[in-house]
Amino acid sequence: MNFTISGLNHLGLVVDDIATAKKWFATSLGLRIVEDRGELLFIAVGNDILAIKTPRMAVSKPEHGGEQNYATGSKAGWQALDHYGFFAPTPDAVDAFAKFAALEGAEILKGPYDRSDGRAVYFRDPCGLVGEYLYYLPPK
Repeated sequence: MNFTISGLNHLGLVVDDIATAKKWFATSLGLRIVEDRGELLFIAVGNDILAIKTPRMAVSKPEHGGEQNYATGSKAGWQALDHYGFFAPTPDAVDAFAKFAALEGAEILKGPYDRSDGRAVYFRDPCGLVGEYLYYLPPK
């Protein structure tokens, strides 16, 4: 094998309202905007990047699986995303995040709760995307 994978370079998320995304990810969560291209935001999450874009940006590139037909609602090139997840440093941080997220407009979907691999909370963020905040306890 002549290649290695050392991390996640970026994850592209599609949102209907870029202003809501900017408020949630940058203002509420305090993540740093690396670049703001209007309908496309690059946000740093540790060593990784979230590329947050509007539907128009998501379907306009042939390298994503097809040409756009935005006028007819075609979503060529879109893929399904189950959820995104952030690392929590402690189990208590999961509880604190759940309270904070709810105050910032997120809907708590499940938790906080203990599970075999740690403690987690699932939420629907103000953009309508499902997220998870997880204290991960590696198996022994």
